[in-house]
Amino acid sequence: MARFFLALLPILLLFLIALLIGSRNTHIIDVNLLLVQLQLKTSTLMAFSLGLGFLVGIVAFLSSYLKLRVRYRRLRKELIQHAKANL
Repeated sequence: MARFFLALLPILLLFLIALLIGSRNTHIIDVNLLLVQLQLKTSTLMAFSLGLGFLVGIVAFLSSYLKLRVRYRRLRKELIQHAKANL
């Protein structure tokens, strides 16, 4: 449990730094996307980008994690079958 909190601490620190920087940037900027053009505050764009990056990172981590879990289960079944065959 302590490892979880130690891993969570830098993430929370980065979010707090991003909030502090974002709160200071209130200028309105033009954002040109493929089909639309938006006018957003710099802080809103930074928050959206940070959140999107966080979600992409979580999806990448979870896909890798699930792939490894499936491989682990398959190898464990093979090991159990191999052990039973040698008895």
